[in-house]
Amino acid sequence: MGDRDRNRDRDKMDELISIVVPVYNVEKYLGKCLDSILGQTYQNLEVIVVDDGSTDHTGSICDEYGRKDPRVVVIHQDNQGVSAAKVSGIRRIRGQYVGFVDGDDWIEEGMYQDLYQAMKSHNAEAAICQKYIYDDTTGGCYAESAVIEEGRYADCRHPDIRHHLFDQIGTEAGISLNLCDKLFSSKLVLENYERIDRRLRYFEDITLALFCMLEADGIVIRNQAYYYYRQRKGSACHSTDQSYLEQLNIFYRLVYPKVSGFSEELLERLDLFFADRALYGLNHMMGLGLRQEIPYYVPPFEQIGDSDRVVLYGAGEVGKSFHRFFELTRRGQAVLWADRQYRKYQEEGLKVENPEKLKTEPFDKLIIAVKFRNHAEGIKSALLKMGIAPEKIIWEEPETLVSGRKRKAE
Repeated sequence: MGDRDRNRDRDKMDELISIVVPVYNVEKYLGKCLDSILGQTYQNLEVIVVDDGSTDHTGSICDEYGRKDPRVVVIHQDNQGVSAAKVSGIRRIRGQYVGFVDGDDWIEEGMYQDLYQAMKSHNAEAAICQKYIYDDTTGGCYAESAVIEEGRYADCRHPDIRHHLFDQIGTEAGISLNLCDKLFSSKLVLENYERIDRRLRYFEDITLALFCMLEADGIVIRNQAYYYYRQRKGSACHSTDQSYLEQLNIFYRLVYPKVSGFSEELLERLDLFFADRALYGLNHMMGLGLRQEIPYYVPPFEQIGDSDRVVLYGAGEVGKSFHRFFELTRRGQAVLWADRQYRKYQEEGLKVENPEKLKTEPFDKLIIAVKFRNHAEGIKSALLKMGIAPEKIIWEEPETLVSGRKRKAE
């Protein structure tokens, strides 16, 4: 008997790992995906394949694998979307641990052996590896860069985890919130999956991964790439969709209560992630094909408490961006929007008020929403003459998120 056979016999004594594989019209890729899972060095698996109403030969391929290998459980359902498919799979899991693989991706044979052993040796409820990014058009493939040191972290309050929890904010890499490059204890997944809004099609994996990460007792980082993430035209995350911004809004409203009660820094990173994805949606998912870069000015949230009542002063380019940001991400916190040219803006349909209302409206912070310092200093001088306390007044040179890059306003 060879070493690999002995390893497989030993693994049969280990705990069961459930792998959920949602599939839809992936007949070209599914065989490679399932072969890579069934060929894992860790053999004590159940592979739950959920066919979400495929119209090609995906369903029959699922059934073929179910007949060949007793570890494969096949579920057929009417098309309901990837979120519903994952839920159907989660409801059938029997394992002590849960992983997720998309039907057009594949994994290296040692992935679950490594992640399982890392979790057991470090007494952790979650383990994360890295991914290879594979371009289906060019055949190009590269491994993600490591962002933090390998090892065990107690939870997401550790600064290295907290600061890198959202991936690709601006030019900064981070820990992805995909499900596919992780292994979780079943307890985490079973406690959180019902909280996912069934309307989500793009952000359901991010939401579930985030909820599980925030509640995990022990997180192990493995700076080894095992998962091949296929980028292809026509996949859900690479197609235009007029409802993308609505999806983003549903996602934010779902995760905001959880994040806001966890960490102020993480909330700021969520806000940046939201703005970054909103720009992506306008430029790529809404089919606008914009040639010009759109400045998206980000309010100075680091100077504002969660319970602060905020006044925005200024309704120009910066002020409109700030106001929209508050409406989308912190609705109700901006209690007044003021500008000396309020009549002009009211004619445009904006809810901009006379600055005289500052004398009667209670507030904690006032953000001067203008681009240039000399303009801001003139406004601040007028506010001080009105009796506004200087410690309430905030102005910073506005920062923009442009095409995913954060920079000072020009």
